Amino acid sequence: MQIDPPPLSKWHRDQPYSARLAAITRLTTPSSSKDVRHVEIDLGDSGLCYEPGDTLGLWIRNDPALVQQVLDACALDGSESVSLNERRYPLRELLTRALELTQAHPGFLKHYAEHNPSPALAAIASNPQELRRYLDHRQIIEILLEFPQRMAAPALVACLRQLTPRQYSIASSPLRDPRRVELTVNVVRFQGPNGPRQGAASSYLGERSAVGDELAVFIVPNLHFRLPADPATTIIMIGPGTGIAPFRAFLEQRQLSGARGANWLFFGNPHRATDFLYANELLHWQASGHLHHLGLAFSRDQEQKCYVQHLLLAQRRALFAALESGAHLYVCGDARHMAEDVQRALLQIIEIEGRLSAAAARQYLVAMRQSQRYQRDVY
Repeated sequence: MQIDPPPLSKWHRDQPYSARLAAITRLTTPSSSKDVRHVEIDLGDSGLCYEPGDTLGLWIRNDPALVQQVLDACALDGSESVSLNERRYPLRELLTRALELTQAHPGFLKHYAEHNPSPALAAIASNPQELRRYLDHRQIIEILLEFPQRMAAPALVACLRQLTPRQYSIASSPLRDPRRVELTVNVVRFQGPNGPRQGAASSYLGERSAVGDELAVFIVPNLHFRLPADPATTIIMIGPGTGIAPFRAFLEQRQLSGARGANWLFFGNPHRATDFLYANELLHWQASGHLHHLGLAFSRDQEQKCYVQHLLLAQRRALFAALESGAHLYVCGDARHMAEDVQRALLQIIEIEGRLSAAAARQYLVAMRQSQRYQRDVY
């Protein structure tokens, strides 16, 4: 299948557009264990164009409170002048706008260990398995607090990676409003070894930005996550949690363009009462016949947990018949667990319903991927 290149834009990663945060609403209820926000961004007269399946690139700023914690941990005050890319800046400005402060990575720990005399830190840095285990669910500030060390400002900067833009799946169709882009953002919070922590980008969007604020954005085309060229094709979408985002865009696009193909959606989250994202829209689409099949897996609403892969297996005969008739299959969301569990369920369905060997079932999925009928956007 030939994929047309995206239109050229003067706005890109190194020259983002200053868009306006137009609206932000909470999708989960206050009693939910998750805080998921619907974010609307006004693209103004930027001329930025996107298609369902694309992502929005966003340059963030680090939390000022986290910046201060890092400075305190290293006995620095932030006014020190330091160099980055042959230009000099106050250290506080670099930590806020240019350097990664949340995502701990092996390179940081190994460089930091060179400036820190702790034998325990050196032992972690020299053992790859222990290093991976230690870094799991730890942010950079955790390392600084557990192994404190006064540092010169240039040494700290040398340990840190440059900040990179975050990407979010676009949850809207440009056919509804080409000047507005919408996102589904899970505000990440967790308990670190030394106190509560937040995700850098999700807290920037969900908590530290207000309606009217300017955001530095650009479009990232996702050429391998596209609706089928034939609008009569059935699409099967599997997107639990915030993986629903691109499929909301797909459903809007198919509705507004008058596409005749059937739309299937499998969605999951912990509780229906608190975590049913876009419930009103999805149920309306189901009632109107636009959403032909809506499979819901609310994992904690019954004693035995139910996930989207269990729904697929329960619908295996109809699902395989749809695949055999040329349906396109899409998966979006968690790469570590969900996507692999879904793939195992798909292989099992193909093997059973197609009466194929395990090797032949794997080749069936490979052929679907090669023909762009099986597409994944996982993270």
